[in-house]
Amino acid sequence: MPFPILRTSFVVLSEIISLLEPNEIVTASLCSKKVRHLLKNHYQRRKPSKWRLSMFSWGLVDIMTRTVSKRINVMMARHISEQEGTEHKSIEFNGYKGTLDKGLPILYFRDHVFGIKMVVDYVTDLFGLDIYGFTTGSDGLWAFDWINNRQEKLLGGKGLNKNPNYALNEDKTDDDVLIVRNDVSINARFNGKLGPPDVLLLDSDAHWVTCDYLMKSDAIKLFVSFSKLSELELNSFLRHWRAGGSPRLAYLKVRFDDEDTYFVNFDEDLETFETKAWTRFRVVVDDDCFEIREDYIIQRQDGVKATIHCGLGHFTMFVWHSDKN
Repeated sequence: MPFPILRTSFVVLSEIISLLEPNEIVTASLCSKKVRHLLKNHYQRRKPSKWRLSMFSWGLVDIMTRTVSKRINVMMARHISEQEGTEHKSIEFNGYKGTLDKGLPILYFRDHVFGIKMVVDYVTDLFGLDIYGFTTGSDGLWAFDWINNRQEKLLGGKGLNKNPNYALNEDKTDDDVLIVRNDVSINARFNGKLGPPDVLLLDSDAHWVTCDYLMKSDAIKLFVSFSKLSELELNSFLRHWRAGGSPRLAYLKVRFDDEDTYFVNFDEDLETFETKAWTRFRVVVDDDCFEIREDYIIQRQDGVKATIHCGLGHFTMFVWHSDKN
C-alpha cells in the first residue's frame, strides 16, 4: 500500500527528508510539482550550508555532503545522440526524455549546453545552493562566464580534466581548489588564468611533479600522490621553505609511488631536530581532525616552525602559522 507522504505532518516529513541522500531527493522531486515544491520549501527553511555543489562541463552535477569521500552524483544532461540503446528506466521532465541510471536522473537534449544549464539551474534552485566547484575540459570554458553572471559567490573549486566519463571524487573545501590530473597537458596546468590555488590536489599520477614545481605552486594545502620525488628533492624543497619560499604553505602531503619509500635523511644545514610528541590537527580539505606523531621539527629563518611526519610511503609537513593555527 502506498505511503501518503504528502498528507503527513511537517515534523514527520522533515524527518523523512533528512534520511534521503541528495540523489534520492532530486529523483523524488521529478515525480510531481507538489513533491518538488515540498522539497524546495524544506531546503529553504533548512539550507544545507555544509553541502558543496559541483558542475562538470560534460553535464554532470554532484554534491559533497561532508568530506572528500562523500560525493554523490545527483543529475546529468547528455546530448540526445547518446540516448539510443539505453536500457534504463525511462523518465520525462518538462517535455524532455530521460533515463534513470542507478538512481541518477539523466536528461537528453538536442542542445547540450542548454541542457547543462537547465540541469544545473534545477538542482541549485531545489537545494538553494550556489555552484561551488567547476571541472571542465577544453570545450567547457564558456561556463566560467555563465557561472560568474548567474551568482555573486565566487567559485570555491576549479578543475581541468579531459575525460567526460570521470565523476569527480575528491574534496571541495572553503578554499580555492585546483585539481590537476595526468590527462591534462602540462601547459594547461598553470597558465595563469586560474591564479594560485589555496588547495592543490595532484592525484591520479603525479610522476611529473618536480621540486621546482612544488616551489612554484604557491598553494596553502598541497597534496601529491604517486610521487617520484627523491630525498634530495625534498631536502631542496625544505631548504627553499626555510629561506622564506612558499610562504602560504600550511600543509604538504606527499604519497610516494613506491609504498616502501621512507624519508629519514635530512641535510644537516636544515637543522631539524627529533621529537616524539603527538598533536591533533584539523585538515580543512577533509573537514576532519586526526592525530599525528611529530617526528621532526624544522624552523624557518623568520621563526615559523613546521612539524614533519615521515611514514612508510608518505611524507607530511604541517606549518604552524601564528595567524592560522
